[in-house]
Amino acid sequence: MGNLGWAEIAVIAVVALVVLGPDKLPGAARQIGNFIRQIRKISTGFQQELQNALDEPIEAEARRQGELAVEQSKQESPQEVEQASNPPPDSS
Repeated sequence: MGNLGWAEIAVIAVVALVVLGPDKLPGAARQIGNFIRQIRKISTGFQQELQNALDEPIEAEARRQGELAVEQSKQESPQEVEQASNPPPDSS
């Protein structure tokens, strides 16, 4: 729970019980829980969007380099096959 220890949580619970009373405390705790859940959901969504925005250029560059390497290997392959199929002449 962040930087809160059990002692701090107990003090907050006692103060909330005194201020809100036993009737309103469960409803207030539920509302606080819902609020924290919504904040975490928004935060996670923002982090994912930011990460996706930062990763897109990197992924596009990696994809481009991979496609370039494939094209180069396709162009070099026929030459390598030709060299391998024609052994050098005997010099003896």
